[in-house]
Amino acid sequence: MWLTKRLGLLGGMAALALVAGCATRPEAPVIGREASPATPLDKYKIGLHEQPDQVGLAVHPEGISPAQREALAGFADRWRAAGGGMVTVQSPNDAPDAQGARAYAEAAVSTLGVLGVPYDHVRVIGYAAGPQPKAVVLASFSRVVVESPDCTSVPWENLTATKDNKPYNRFGCTLAANMAAQIADPADLYGNTPMAPADNSRRQVVIGKYRDGKVTSSDKDNQASGVVSSAVNP
Repeated sequence: MWLTKRLGLLGGMAALALVAGCATRPEAPVIGREASPATPLDKYKIGLHEQPDQVGLAVHPEGISPAQREALAGFADRWRAAGGGMVTVQSPNDAPDAQGARAYAEAAVSTLGVLGVPYDHVRVIGYAAGPQPKAVVLASFSRVVVESPDCTSVPWENLTATKDNKPYNRFGCTLAANMAAQIADPADLYGNTPMAPADNSRRQVVIGKYRDGKVTSSDKDNQASGVVSSAVNP
């Protein structure tokens, strides 16, 4: 009886010790909880921001002038280069002839349509122009602009001091600035650009020749031969 109580007491103490040990055991680290450390190249990054590209058209009784049409043509070219987003045409609501300004805005929309801007990509809204001598119709779209790091604002340091084995202060700045200057479409940095459908006309020609048992290679071009010169025997 005494031995049974003794064993029961020891078993209870062991259980309490096990519970206490579980309560004080440190939490196991979770993989991926902490962000990976930044590399030295992350110090200088290419920034992106959106800014409006806008053209103003003074309202004329005779309609869109040749100079305004030329300005809208350049506007349409920049719109296409920026990816073809939404175009906003604003008409002054507080103009002396608000109805005439609205008609002028519609004429600008028609001109943009002729220049290749689809009508479903243009919206016409009103705005408060305030005290202006002339009514002005505004056409604008938002485009992505690259922000290049300013390497001139970063002071140089002694590049021969390499005892710490750390990158120098300007490391990576010039690389980022050069990349920013060479980007044709800054919107590509937001993600992958959708690819256009493949042109399979040549593939169909080759498959057709293969099925007919014909040679599938292109015809030889004499101008594409590798002969540089020919020696002439006397």
